[in-house]
Amino acid sequence: MASTALISHSHPFAHSITVRNPFHPHQDRQITAIPGPVPLRALVPEMDQPILVLRNGEAQLRATWDQPVRCGDLVAIIVLPQGGGGGGGGSNPLRMVLMLAVMVYAPVLASELIGINGAAVLGSMGVTAVQAGATMLGMALVNAVIPPPKPTTAQQAASLAAPSPTYNLQAQGNMARLDQAIPVQYGRVCAYPDFAAQPYVEYAGNEQYLYQLLCLGMGEYEIEAVRIEDTPVANFAEIDYEVIPPGGAITKFPTNVVSSVEVSGQELAGSIAATYTQSGTTITVTLNAHGYAVGRVLYLDVTSGTSVDGAYTIATVPSADTFTVTAASSLSTSGNVTLQHYIGGFVANASGTQANTLGLDFVLSRGLYEAQTDGTLSELTLSLAIEARTVNDLGVATGNWSVLGQRFYTAKTTTPQRYSERFTVAGGRYEVRVRRLDAKQTDTRFGHEILWGGLRAYLPETRTFGNVTLIAMRMRASNNLSAQASRKINVVCTRKLPVWNGSSWSSPVATRSIAWALADACRNTTYGAKLPDARLDLAGLKALDALWVSRGDEFNARFDSALNFWEAITKIAQAGRAKPYMLGGIIRFTRDGAQSLPVAMFSMRNIVRGSFGVEYLLPSDDMADAVEVSYWDAEVWATRRVTAKLTGSTAAKPARIELFGVTSRQQAYREGLYQAASNRYRRRLVKFTTEMEGFIPAFGDLIAIQHDMPAWGQFAECTSWNAASRTLTVSEPLTWTTSNHYIGFRTKAGGVDGPYAVSRGAADNELVLTTQPMTVPYTGQDYERTHIAFGWGETWRQLAKVIAVRPRGLHQVEIEAINEDPSVHSADQGVTAPAVVTSQLTTLYTTPLIADLTLRSSTTDNSKALLTWTPAPGAETYQIEMAAGSNPYAANLVWTRVGETSANNFAVTSLYGAQTLIRVRGVGMTAGPWVALFYGSSADYMWVSDAQLMWQTDAASPMWRY
Repeated sequence: MASTALISHSHPFAHSITVRNPFHPHQDRQITAIPGPVPLRALVPEMDQPILVLRNGEAQLRATWDQPVRCGDLVAIIVLPQGGGGGGGGSNPLRMVLMLAVMVYAPVLASELIGINGAAVLGSMGVTAVQAGATMLGMALVNAVIPPPKPTTAQQAASLAAPSPTYNLQAQGNMARLDQAIPVQYGRVCAYPDFAAQPYVEYAGNEQYLYQLLCLGMGEYEIEAVRIEDTPVANFAEIDYEVIPPGGAITKFPTNVVSSVEVSGQELAGSIAATYTQSGTTITVTLNAHGYAVGRVLYLDVTSGTSVDGAYTIATVPSADTFTVTAASSLSTSGNVTLQHYIGGFVANASGTQANTLGLDFVLSRGLYEAQTDGTLSELTLSLAIEARTVNDLGVATGNWSVLGQRFYTAKTTTPQRYSERFTVAGGRYEVRVRRLDAKQTDTRFGHEILWGGLRAYLPETRTFGNVTLIAMRMRASNNLSAQASRKINVVCTRKLPVWNGSSWSSPVATRSIAWALADACRNTTYGAKLPDARLDLAGLKALDALWVSRGDEFNARFDSALNFWEAITKIAQAGRAKPYMLGGIIRFTRDGAQSLPVAMFSMRNIVRGSFGVEYLLPSDDMADAVEVSYWDAEVWATRRVTAKLTGSTAAKPARIELFGVTSRQQAYREGLYQAASNRYRRRLVKFTTEMEGFIPAFGDLIAIQHDMPAWGQFAECTSWNAASRTLTVSEPLTWTTSNHYIGFRTKAGGVDGPYAVSRGAADNELVLTTQPMTVPYTGQDYERTHIAFGWGETWRQLAKVIAVRPRGLHQVEIEAINEDPSVHSADQGVTAPAVVTSQLTTLYTTPLIADLTLRSSTTDNSKALLTWTPAPGAETYQIEMAAGSNPYAANLVWTRVGETSANNFAVTSLYGAQTLIRVRGVGMTAGPWVALFYGSSADYMWVSDAQLMWQTDAASPMWRY
């Protein structure tokens, strides 16, 4: 890491930092050096508040507080706040503790990397860089250019209010989503359309028919298949449907129909014979055990006597066998009467609506017949009367009951019979009631029951529904078509959109293009932003469309919940690895792709002094090493997952993302690799202030950065140029190495010309170009001289992608960027490489590697020898251990520490004779790997003192002793 190489300090003591205010960790903190071993418990202050203890970044349970603190340990003691996060507060205590741990450990981590004293020497930039990296521990996946997708608050709220009928497998099906957005689809999707009107049932020819009007969505579609679950509707002879394009009229059936929920199969009782007497205006009816209550409405059909026929309301019930009603006129009479029961009234349509037709359904559940003694059936008839009256919005009657009509049904069948009746009425709100006119035959030889099955109101309607595609479907009930299946209608279709050809828009065509979905969302005057073409970068969209088509990138999705405009186009663009931004009042889209030529170069010459900063997003144990992508698969129309991992990844800790609008496994896998590569290679955030040239780059543009602090290239101005010899003299002496060197010129337009290969001239500030440059270096005094960036390999500049441009006053601009690496864009093709080295700082080795480990025997004692090795960069000490055996990789070895030294040699005495194994490792900021050798085959026996050959036995002076 570049910034840590600026200064290095060793700190053999342990250190503890106690923070009493985790929200302001730099206030009232106490830092203590611990020179000797003490138990961890001794560092923890005694108090009642909860305490979090971290040792080297790892939380320590109280059971481990008796362990001693070792040299080099970094201990953070955080006193946690109390309160908050109660039952309804929404605060997450666990998350708070974890974030506090990260926040407080950040400066401790900085101390570990650059030294307790070194942090002050580096200044704010150095600590900020490390601390920012520590704060990133809580984030699994990092991509500053195209952030990984995550559900928005609006989406989450909408999903709770009305589950998606297409994407929610538990709620998948057709439903009436009242007050929800009309879906907007782009590309090809298997959609479950919403009900555009309330479904209703009618009977014709003794068959039940279900009428459904479905809204496929805004705009026009190319329909590939209409299905019930996975079966095409063509396989159901019972289904007839038509597709109504935007602006088309519905002709198959009325659509603005409401059904009364109160009418649900009530039986219409037959007429009953009784007697009556009338005295004055009181009519007393005698009927044994009538069971009626006050307020019941009956129709009295007087068959003898002079009383008036009509509907009467029971006034009193003197006994179980009598009741009274009040007549309109006074009479003195008696005779026989037939009682007819009313069912209703039931209000047919809601307040504020006007019905012009009323519909009623009647069901003869056992058929209609009289069974003769010989087993034959005879015809039987029943009759009924339908009455209605108008009511106001409060349900109070505004008119008198009038008979809409009478119906007579005659049949001789045991098959259930069903009838639907319609009556045209003047526009209004209606209450309906029905009475049976004949007496019901109760003998078992008769099928003579009738049920009132339904009540509907047909409201005035507009036959066109605007810019939506509808499906009008008429379904006949049968054993082949269940009620549940009728709510599982789905349509595989592709949205039709206008396409920009470079000069004009085409008529709508079926397309899965990301570009034209973005254009429609911006231009559409019904549900989009209503932007004119002048507010869109149409040329840029056309170029992006060609790229997306060549890659096979598509956007196939339905927006079926409310979403704001910017969120919508961000989600659409994300499927194409792009992002919207506004520049000069024009909405533009940039795709995060490979760029070869920076649009601008910023160096020490045009970066405002003191404004430059780098934040290093340090890897951690929580960093994702792969990406698990969830997408809506077009083969099964369900959620599928694919894991994308880079070379060298074990995919042990994948980050999970959901790609909305991606329906191809290949596209999801490519985008997962891209996110994984961004997470691995882009981990340096750069921020600086410049002058007006800061307006040259836009979001997503590639820029070149030179700065001395992280040693990204070397800066100089051109002072002399000899075109004939291609010799350039610059203002500063340059550092030369044995590698190939390159320079880049800053052009008059602020861009970059180069790189050009160069060699050292007669002096360190003199360069000889191998080829003639496109830019003629300006070395005069009239305006700014041409300046260069210089280095070896890729170190002559740092490439970065711009992620933000912020004006800071009239003449200054702040630019924020992320480092660029070519592997980010080649990862989806299976090509990755080690991260590009762009810093000229000397590498800080944190893992020492032992090389050239050798052993030379003593000339006087063959049990003693001298170990030597090449000094390991980054090693402060070396550890030496021995074990008995001949295979250093055996699992059952027991190693014994025999020494520790800071030199690159160590005198050893073999503990196990010829069967001695020796291993050595270097220890610096971290411990390096062990390197082992076998004493029996590595000792230099040529130093044995007697004259015998070493493979011969000499009893007096044996070559080896055990």
